[in-house]
Amino acid sequence: MNKKRMASAISGGIFIVSLGVLLITGWWWPGIMLALGLSGGAELIFRGKIMGGIATLAFFCGIPIAIAVAQRIDIPWTAVGGLFLIGAGVISLVKVFFLRED
Repeated sequence: MNKKRMASAISGGIFIVSLGVLLITGWWWPGIMLALGLSGGAELIFRGKIMGGIATLAFFCGIPIAIAVAQRIDIPWTAVGGLFLIGAGVISLVKVFFLRED
């Protein structure tokens, strides 16, 4: 089995196990973010992209931490989350339409 297929199989297995844990615990949000980070980070690490895998895992692990902190300090998560998503979308669109390399 080549390295790419093996990494994809490992990533899929980790994601399915993570979904099973979420089903048992009922911690769907933000637990799904952790499941995505674990599977995506593992795939990158097994493909040899260690720093990218660690960064992916750190980013997706940071989401549940940020939510927990926001809930403790009484920040309206829907407003912050909505503004974050709007900003991320605008940045993505700017990159596609204005910062293209021809």
